[in-house]
Amino acid sequence: IVMSLMHKIRWYHAVLAVTTLLAYFTGDFGFIHDWLGYGVGVIIVLRLGWAVFNPRQLGLNRFYPVFDGIEWTNAITHPAISKTLILAVAVSVILATVTGLLTLIDGGEIFDDFHEGVSSVVIWAVVMHGGYLYLIKRPLARFMLYRDNPTVKDR
Repeated sequence: IVMSLMHKIRWYHAVLAVTTLLAYFTGDFGFIHDWLGYGVGVIIVLRLGWAVFNPRQLGLNRFYPVFDGIEWTNAITHPAISKTLILAVAVSVILATVTGLLTLIDGGEIFDDFHEGVSSVVIWAVVMHGGYLYLIKRPLARFMLYRDNPTVKDR
């Protein structure tokens, strides 16, 4: 099966989102939570490799907001807003993954509270990212949620 680049990104996004949410909601189930966290770590490493060795559209520049040209008339739809939210999700997921790994080393319990706090930031960042896309950039949100069929109407 040959998929377009955007469909590959959509699959990556879905796998990362589901794995991250499962890791968050299994926080009290040690073994399962740990392995889901390892999965998130692998997904992050694969994404970084994808950014380095593949098309320009996948580069890490997608995560850097540029605020040039932002004005009152375009402030809410300016690409810097989306990129800032994506950056918040990316940084918080990476921090949650790293601090989660650090809790597993000898003496790593000092990272437990930080890991839990950053994990809460992940959820808030995801909610803000998803809410922004749904409210402001609905066609992209529909595409990423596999609702891009033109026969399916917004409810």
